[in-house]
Parts: sequence; structure tokens; C-alpha cells
Amino acid sequence: MSRITKVACKLISEPLPAGWTAAHGTSHKRDECLVFVTTEDGLVGMGEAYHAFSPKVMASIVEEHLADIIVGRDSSEIQLLWEEMFFSAGQLGSAAVAAISGIDIALWDLMGRRLNRPIADLLGGGGVRRVPTYVGCMCLGFQDAKSLREEVRGYVADGFTALKVRGGLNLEADLEAVAVTREAAGAYIDIMIDANSAYSPPESLQLARKLERYNTFWLEDPFDFSVAYHHADMGWLRRNSPVPIASGGNVYTRFNARSLIDAGGVDYLTPDVTKCGGISEGLKIAALASAFNITVAPHTVVGVGTVAGVHYAAALPTHIRGHLEWDASVTNPLRDELCVPALDIANGSVLVPRGPGLGIALPGPDALERFAFIAGREISMPPRQRRWDPNRPQAAAE
Repeated sequence: MSRITKVACKLISEPLPAGWTAAHGTSHKRDECLVFVTTEDGLVGMGEAYHAFSPKVMASIVEEHLADIIVGRDSSEIQLLWEEMFFSAGQLGSAAVAAISGIDIALWDLMGRRLNRPIADLLGGGGVRRVPTYVGCMCLGFQDAKSLREEVRGYVADGFTALKVRGGLNLEADLEAVAVTREAAGAYIDIMIDANSAYSPPESLQLARKLERYNTFWLEDPFDFSVAYHHADMGWLRRNSPVPIASGGNVYTRFNARSLIDAGGVDYLTPDVTKCGGISEGLKIAALASAFNITVAPHTVVGVGTVAGVHYAAALPTHIRGHLEWDASVTNPLRDELCVPALDIANGSVLVPRGPGLGIALPGPDALERFAFIAGREISMPPRQRRWDPNRPQAAAE
């Protein structure tokens, strides 16, 4: 037994001088909420909690609410601690689930360090050496056709076989972006598009029907996931769409995933272990997907969470293991400089780390000081406006 003595967060940022724009706004920085769990024998586990554009709030939930529940407890009782945190935080909603995610990842990192085994091995994925990836995250954002074409060709030359374009500007622009990507990538590259919840259900179906001509691999999250009837509308879209539908990056816990699956809303489920409840809950979501033969293609965001996502992807059942999202942009120091050794990406697949726990460590005791937290929103989001009746679920009009 090794009891937990401390739970703490560290907020860090990385400026993006060139900026990056998609349907939900423009970003001039990356933020990351790191979670550290320390035990009485001096071991420290590291995790990441999705910050939800409010990293200070996330750190407060971890340090002021959840820490009180687990300090003094046995760090190996991961499932028990998860349940106690979850059922004590019902009034905090999905923000609490993201906070629990960071702690859960840190507890798995601790377990692996104590046993001197990679997390993937502990989860049963020890036989998987590499995980296939697709280009996503802060790549292929809004830009002119020439620069998009150049970016696409660069990823294809690097060996990637799947690319996700950012959509949501308008239907015409989205179709042009996919057309340019298809022309630049060739016929044998999988092309996805993420509309980042920009459209109404009717507009989403219009887009899906027009995407078919480009052999689109999937259409992801085309409309608002926060409305109560989102899952029913996703089911309606999937039943009528000629292209596969992906969702799940904003699905929290197995209970929400079950609702989406029951509604018939997805061909590809995209949970993120920094959001969905951590590695522990991600495995339960995968078990649900497995029972319905739904492919799981894990969503990722920044650094430590991406490493955790690699271990999670390695442990997925083989018949549902899809591509892992990968940020292939020129610089991502929150992943490539802070996570040592850096992840090995080659020909579109990433090597599963073989060190204990996450298999990474910070490069030095002062490594985080270089990435001082930058106040303000990570993404400057424009006001959202609904262009359809919010009181009438689209599925009801089928």
C-alpha cells in the first residue's frame, strides 16, 4: 500500500504566434492542465485534465474538491477512487469528469512506475507496438487553397494516410476544403472533416450528402453537442447520411456514450481520456463500443494527454481499434519537449512508450517554468447563434 499525500495542478501555456483558426474561433496559444499525484514513498504520477477553456476552474476542482477525497487513500485502488470522486461531484457536471480524468491518468502512471511496467501492458495492450494515427488537432485549419494544398502534401509525404480537415465556415467553403484535400492527397488517403458543431441538423445533412462525392471517411460533430436532444439528432443524421458519422470527443463517461450509441448516432466513437473520465472510463466506453462493433478512434489534444491516449489506443480490442488523433503541426513543445523521450512517430503510426507508467518524464525540475501560464481563453470563440428551432428535435420531424 502507498498512500496519496498530495494532489496538485500546474497550468502551462505555449504561444502560437501564427495563430490557428477553425469553426470555434482563433487560437493564439495552447493551454494544458497537468495533474500530479504524490504518494508517501515519494513517487509522483502525472496526468492531464482537459481544461475546457477554463483551466483555473479545472485546477480548482482538482485541488479543492477531488483532492480531499483521495488524499490519505491507497493509490492502487484506482477504480474505487474513481467511483468515490465521480459520485461526490454530480453537481459539477462534465467539468468534474474532466478533472477526474487527470487524476485517473496520474494514478495509472503511478501504478506503472511502481510495477515498472508501461500502462499499455497493465491494460492488456502489451502486444501492440505501434498505433495508427490521423492528422488532426491544430492542423488543416481555415486557410486559402494554396496553403492547404501544401500542408496536405507535406503530411502525405511524411507517410500519413488519414487527414482531418477543419470545417464549419460554411457549406461551400467546407466542400472546397475537402475537394482541395482530396486533389492534393490522392485517391487512397482517408479524409475526415470536423465541423466543430457549426451547423443545424438540416445543414449537416446537406453537407453529408455533398461530401459523398469525395469519398469522405467521416463527418465529425456537425452540430451542437450541448443540447439535450443531441444524441437523438445524431441518430437521425446517421440514418440519413451517405457518409459515416463520428462523435465522442465531447462525450463524458460510459453513461453518455451509451446514450449516443443507443440513439444510433455514430459509426466512429472518439473518446478523449483527458475528458471522458480517464483511462479507466475510456476502457468502459470501449467495451460498450465493442459490443456494437463501433470503431473507437481516440481524440487527443496536447501533450501528456496524447501519451495517455497512445497507451489507451494500444489496449483497445483489435476489431474496433481505429486511428488515434495526432497533432502533426510543425511545433508542439508541450508534447515534444516536455514529454521525454519524445513520442516516436513514423509513417503515420506512433510507437507505444515502453518505459514505466506513461513512459515519459519531464526533462528537468524547472522544465515547466519555461511554459508560464498565459491568462485568457485558449480559443477566442465568437458568439454562438442557433439558426433553427431549439425546442423541436430534428429527429421528431423524421
